[in-house]
Amino acid sequence: MFKMRKDIIYLLILLALVDITILMDIPILRQSIPFIFFNIVPGYLLVKIMRLDLELLEKSLLSAGLSISLLIFTGFLLNSTYPFISRPITIGPVVVALNILIFILLTGYYLRSEPSGEHKFNFEGTIFSPAMLSLALPVLTVIGSYLMNTYHINTVLLGVLLTIPIYMIILTLVRERLHHSAYPIALFNIGLSLLIMNGLPSSYLIGRDIHIEYYLFRTVLMNGHWSVSGAINNAYNACLSITILPAIYRLILDVPAVYIFKLYYGFIGAIMPLAVYLISERILKDRTMAFYAALLFIFQFSFIYILGWCRQLIALVFFSLAIMVLTSSLRRRDKKILFIIFMVSTVLSHYTTAYVFAILTILIPPVAWLIKRFSIGRPKRSYFFGVSVAVLFFVVVFAWYAQATGAPFNDAVKFFKTTFSSMADFFAVDMRNNAEQSVVGIGIAQLPNFMSVMIHDTVFLLIGVGFLSILFHRRDDISREYTAAILIAMGLLASFIILPFISKGYGGTRLFTQMLVILTPLFIMGIQELVSLLKRQSLKLPMILLVLVLLFSCVSYLNYHFAGIPYSYAYNSEGERRYEAFIFTSEVTAAKWLSSNGGNFTVNTDTFGYSRILQGFYNPPKLNTEFFTNETKREKGYIYLRWANVNRGLVFLDSPGRPPRFIGGKLKMDNVEPIGDYKNLIGDKDRIYDNGGAVILGGF
Repeated sequence: MFKMRKDIIYLLILLALVDITILMDIPILRQSIPFIFFNIVPGYLLVKIMRLDLELLEKSLLSAGLSISLLIFTGFLLNSTYPFISRPITIGPVVVALNILIFILLTGYYLRSEPSGEHKFNFEGTIFSPAMLSLALPVLTVIGSYLMNTYHINTVLLGVLLTIPIYMIILTLVRERLHHSAYPIALFNIGLSLLIMNGLPSSYLIGRDIHIEYYLFRTVLMNGHWSVSGAINNAYNACLSITILPAIYRLILDVPAVYIFKLYYGFIGAIMPLAVYLISERILKDRTMAFYAALLFIFQFSFIYILGWCRQLIALVFFSLAIMVLTSSLRRRDKKILFIIFMVSTVLSHYTTAYVFAILTILIPPVAWLIKRFSIGRPKRSYFFGVSVAVLFFVVVFAWYAQATGAPFNDAVKFFKTTFSSMADFFAVDMRNNAEQSVVGIGIAQLPNFMSVMIHDTVFLLIGVGFLSILFHRRDDISREYTAAILIAMGLLASFIILPFISKGYGGTRLFTQMLVILTPLFIMGIQELVSLLKRQSLKLPMILLVLVLLFSCVSYLNYHFAGIPYSYAYNSEGERRYEAFIFTSEVTAAKWLSSNGGNFTVNTDTFGYSRILQGFYNPPKLNTEFFTNETKREKGYIYLRWANVNRGLVFLDSPGRPPRFIGGKLKMDNVEPIGDYKNLIGDKDRIYDNGGAVILGGF
């Protein structure tokens, strides 16, 4: 006789409550419960179906990652019903599809698993309260962001930033008594705080790529379906992480669309440091050292500011979980299944992250064979990776990027063509990005910039020492695949310095952050190797803390702040990055007016005017962001002057390549000129709109 298990009944009741909160639009509950449920339960059920025996942290991470994957796959399958369903990505079809997904998983759960036992926490002899203190960090960050946006009061945000190093030291002092779950909780809250601190400024989105990502996301919402050919930037449009996935969240949560990227994606991004922590713990065999390794990952520009390119955020979550699976002790079959799921999810989320992932996957089998052949170190026998996984990855990448969508593959071909053609200018400095030039000491200006370069070079050096220690100390507790991944990752990073154009085509900081998922343990190994050579083990913790605190002060721009140079858009109300990234309501209002009254003429603006204009237009206008720099591209139409042009008299000719610096006692910003230099260009034009924060000129 069929007997319903209690755990399934509880899950069905929970699903019913989630549906009620969505359909009845219950305030607060709708904005939270569906997000938690659909980001945990689908993946949890799949983990139970696979009968994986896991610790709580790994089970939680896999549940979250698999849930996000299932949401993307479900959304894509639902979208495939178009045009049979005219608007598949709308609230009705999405709720039905998600319920069907849960029922399918519940059926598999009933047939494949036994009722779960309760996870028991043992706090005997340990303390947990320091971990709970970290819960205040995200709360204070939200409060501080509100005060900064509304009243320009940055005290709370600066307090949060100054508290984080102190909190690190407190955890170090009580490390012997800490409960083992304290570090993951602290990492999640520190990571979340830094992410949303740089996502919440302004009522609009902050960043460069994010505005195109948001436009494509908004297009899916308006059309009710995703199309292979986007209105703008088909390469971005191929990333389901910024089209279908946020549309699903927006529909079930009913929050302003910008907050899907500004806030909710921050919670998803905070998963990454936990995966890095687990990877590092397995390699280093020490929870405290793994905590420091994960902090190194958090204290990176391309992590802290990753809400400015959300497609890579989701892809890096999948990448970090795939590497976590690679280092696990799961059965070979289960590892392959999970790895392939995260592999495909990465491909659907972001093309460049997927290409780097593919290079790793394709090269690992031959490099692992070479490790075995030449006995590099003494890594454990390889049993997971094979040519079949590499071939499958290539097939998936080719099928999605070359056949289904096309644009990302074409961009990749152009990138490699340009890279090879640039070999003729191998020694040309301008063929490399400024960040990569600064690594070798080129273009350093001002003490804060020098401090940042020195501390980052120190991190690179320590990772290099750790790399050499693996090669020559013959560790037999590291798998052959992981050793191969380290070798390939180091080679990829070296290519960004050595080869021309690569760093200009794809920012080195973003690649470094992706490679740190693999390389963070080497940072700790490097310090361990140095203190061993010095025979001063007592220096290990002070060295780690000193490097991490200095690194944190640089990536949070506190070094610039205390040097009197405003450089953060999060807690400075002035400065280059604020003028570039912070969008005022008046700027969007002007763009909306132009959308309604401007006709089909070209909109001329400076380099960063496009982000304001896209916020105000439903259909993208013809934009000319080279109006102030290229005489041949000045087309008939309107001139859109944004807040920084009008109220600070500054024109951004291009993205600043170097940090601001004092010249002759005045602060000089790179690629920024006074608007007064262009009076002959705009002085005689009619002012047809002016709201104090933006001006529109006609007669051009």
